[in-house]
Amino acid sequence: MNHGDVPPGLYRGRRVIVIGGGNVAFDVARTARRLEGDVTVLCLENEDKSSKDGIPADVEEIEGATQEGIDIVYSRGVAEVVSEEGSFKKLRLVRCTSVFDDDGRFNPRFDPNDVTYLEGDVLLIAIGQGPERTFFQHEGLLNDKGRLDVDPLTLMSNRRKGVFIGGDARRIGFAMEAMSDGLAAAESIDRYITGEDLKAGRGKEFERAAIPNSSSYKAQPPLSWAPVDERLNFEPYEKPFTLEEVVEEARRCLSCGPCLGCKGCVALNLQPEIREIQLSRDRCSGCGICVGLCPYDAIGWDESGEKRVASIDMLKCKRCGVCVAACPSGAISIEDELPQSVEGVCASL
Repeated sequence: MNHGDVPPGLYRGRRVIVIGGGNVAFDVARTARRLEGDVTVLCLENEDKSSKDGIPADVEEIEGATQEGIDIVYSRGVAEVVSEEGSFKKLRLVRCTSVFDDDGRFNPRFDPNDVTYLEGDVLLIAIGQGPERTFFQHEGLLNDKGRLDVDPLTLMSNRRKGVFIGGDARRIGFAMEAMSDGLAAAESIDRYITGEDLKAGRGKEFERAAIPNSSSYKAQPPLSWAPVDERLNFEPYEKPFTLEEVVEEARRCLSCGPCLGCKGCVALNLQPEIREIQLSRDRCSGCGICVGLCPYDAIGWDESGEKRVASIDMLKCKRCGVCVAACPSGAISIEDELPQSVEGVCASL
């Protein structure tokens, strides 16, 4: 599809069955729908996303597919692919009673007596793949819970020295994570062969911030999509934000991490540097208003001097300005050109 090698209307008048319950399966199903197919998604998982056996696809994918006329058959597994004269005809389905076992491992269970059939013309398989666990068990790489026992830093097996495990064999994730595992494993293998310490100098320190303890957050704005009859094509169907909506949405973003570790505003030339909040020990009365109001636990107490005064942890501070506005003695201030810079950018747009 991305290369333009699939003709429009490829599935016109044809019943398309897509097997899978993840985002890729729904991507395939919605693509087939735009190729004018009558599409059904078939998955092992159930409809309740909150359960351990819930369908993994994003809510937006499920809602979008449903609006576009795609049927979803939950909690069914394929027992047999039935063909006639070499062509796909239908699927024999059995009820899936559970997808994961009590230890969280993928171990589907079925009721062979609960059988139904699903007819179709085209079968597209978009299921997740995993390694052959029998091999891991035979090689003694699994722990008592039946999971791969791997050092997270070196990626060497804790069960067998000289065996390194990463990528989807270790955990199902993103391609970028598999590439990262490849680099880490290559470094470990080189050190292992040359007799070096596998862990020396490899630990990384990150600037961390506490989880915001704000009691209320601004909710994400509702999704705005084009009507179904206007979006069954390959054009973007999400309605874009207006400039005002962009600014309002950006104002919700105060929880991404430490400003000193981000510096996105500096990279965008909105300001030349991250300016620290200034706190005057002489003017601070020690009332504690800022300590109680800070939504990021960035303000505490400094009792090292003659009196107790507020103290700001710059790694946790998001520079939201709540403490500046609340301080009754004017002890906290920000020398900040960011608001003026944002106004200038908006004016230029």
